[in-house]
Amino acid sequence: MTTAPTATGGAAPPTRTPGRRWWPGTLWVLVGTPLALAGCGWLGQDAGLLSTLLGVVVALLVLATAWILCGAKAGAGVAVLGFAFLLFVGPALGDHAMKERGVRHDDAVITEVSTYRGKGGERRPVCTVALTDTERGRTVEVGDTGGCEPDFTPGTHVTLVDDPEGHLAPRLSDKAEGVAPYLLWTLAGLLTALETCALYGRLRRRRRHGQVTSLLRRASEPFPSSG
Repeated sequence: MTTAPTATGGAAPPTRTPGRRWWPGTLWVLVGTPLALAGCGWLGQDAGLLSTLLGVVVALLVLATAWILCGAKAGAGVAVLGFAFLLFVGPALGDHAMKERGVRHDDAVITEVSTYRGKGGERRPVCTVALTDTERGRTVEVGDTGGCEPDFTPGTHVTLVDDPEGHLAPRLSDKAEGVAPYLLWTLAGLLTALETCALYGRLRRRRRHGQVTSLLRRASEPFPSSG
């Protein structure tokens, strides 16, 4: 009975190149994370509770994944910057969408101005706006974030901008002029800081992974025979 020959000494077991596993995670952090956060911010612009909850859950998963891929210190920075980016990118997308696709209803009339108790107990205004064009008889409620002011009085003529797809809440025309310059600069700064922190974290993890791989390779090499 013969047995298969066994290899003795010499070749070390093959090891994977660290870069092969480094690139997919890096591309996800640098490209996928901002895009996913932008999508979550867009979901958060919907008045529905389900869309908002879905956006929050997905955003938490995205930020947690980026944190893990970038390491503890850099990952914490990515999570904080990503959360700040999320808070600004949603309203920016909403402003852009309302300017590009919003339907303007000229000569709408404010029929009632009321208030409600918001967060912190602060009284906030709500305007009831009646349309007088082709959709005569339809009334829309607009809050202070949509341009309603406490000094408005019934009978004031305004221009209402409505989202034809119903995703964004209606607003007055002065709140539908596009993305404010300060918001663009804020997003650019947050995105630059986010990408820099993420790239630093990924490079640091790659260097550490390379050091560990080098140590394992050296440990697997056979000891030189004496005599």
